Amino acid sequence: MTVVLADGDFPRRGGKAWSLLLAAKRVVACDGAAAAYKRRFSRWPDFIVGDLDSLSSPPAFAIEMSSEEENDLSKALSFCRSNSWDDIVIVGATGKREDHTLANIFIALDAGVPIVTDSGVFHPVEGKAVLEAEKGTGVSVFAPSPSTRMTSKGLRWPLDGVQFKNFYCAASNRASSSRIKLTSSERVFVFIAGGTQTGRKK
Repeated sequence: MTVVLADGDFPRRGGKAWSLLLAAKRVVACDGAAAAYKRRFSRWPDFIVGDLDSLSSPPAFAIEMSSEEENDLSKALSFCRSNSWDDIVIVGATGKREDHTLANIFIALDAGVPIVTDSGVFHPVEGKAVLEAEKGTGVSVFAPSPSTRMTSKGLRWPLDGVQFKNFYCAASNRASSSRIKLTSSERVFVFIAGGTQTGRKK
């Protein structure tokens, strides 16, 4: 598993995102997050990618990507794709500046990559997926395209026939079952509060 560490709030010790950092086959850190990683673990991450403006003395192996059209998370994901690493999870994407948080969420959605936070998991869903959640857990669906059509089983308020007139109109739902079955005509982000499972597409 490849864990990309963005420069938002550093994962809380003992949480799911923290555990992913410990279990990762490789950690690719945006340059602003690399120093925070070193402070916690007393070593550099496996890879450091970005414009390197956030590090006073970047290590020699850090990879500078100076494109002004991409933020550091985009650069880190591009680096992963160039190495054909497709088992990617993003942590540290939220917190600190709200504009960076929103940008990171949309970048991850466009890339189809999940985000794990200290409070839950953003699952990218397109086509069919089965997600696991504890019954009663909060579930929110964010659909950027108003043409999105979805069906669902396992939610208190089904999504069948929902008109996505805005990005957030399917937020604040609840899991009525431990398995949530979804179909979506467009890519959406499904946030499961406290979730730890990645979606199993079928």
